[in-house]
Amino acid sequence: MDYETLMIKKALRFYYITDEDAPGLPPLAQVEIAIQAGATMVQFRHKAFSLKLFDEVAAIRDLAKNNSVPFLVNDDILLAKAVSADGVHLGQTDESPALARRILGPEAIVGVSVSTLKELERTDLTSCDYIGTGPVFETRTKKDAKPTCGLDGLGAVVRASALPVVAIGGINAENASACFRHGAAGIAVISYISRAANPLQNARKLWGICQNPPPNDLIAS
Repeated sequence: MDYETLMIKKALRFYYITDEDAPGLPPLAQVEIAIQAGATMVQFRHKAFSLKLFDEVAAIRDLAKNNSVPFLVNDDILLAKAVSADGVHLGQTDESPALARRILGPEAIVGVSVSTLKELERTDLTSCDYIGTGPVFETRTKKDAKPTCGLDGLGAVVRASALPVVAIGGINAENASACFRHGAAGIAVISYISRAANPLQNARKLWGICQNPPPNDLIAS
């Protein structure tokens, strides 16, 4: 495994994604909590983004940069470029990873969502650094979420791809270990932190698991 892949896997370990609809906890405060607890990557996600939010995105970028945490933008390649983000995460219906690579450059981190083996087969991963797979479990955060793929679906994508895979969707302290056992390089979390009664406590629970994840049970299978 090359150095770049190792660094990506390390960054994916505890991946926090912002929640624009979290009651009483704005994205910047969410990221402060996640980073305080040990988050290793941060993604700004806002499906109704407008330029009036630009300063908020810049503040999150600065917070991540000051803590040496990679900062990515969801979907919007030009916003990622404008705020000098470390990269972008793209869905199946977004612009292509190849275009993101052309615009953001060779050092950028480019991730892509893949929910099934069929999506994996038709996705050009040449310009990608990692895959996001899910929802693994039921989630109410994403209104446009696809059907759950389950742990078996997660494991299938892991085994079929040479890229590191981060699990997303309904992940919490009770099921995070299972994601690692099914080969995930990391877990991506939203509501377990953003909508918790005690966000910092929940974030620290996850970090405790991410620090010492269980071994991948699929290696020998």
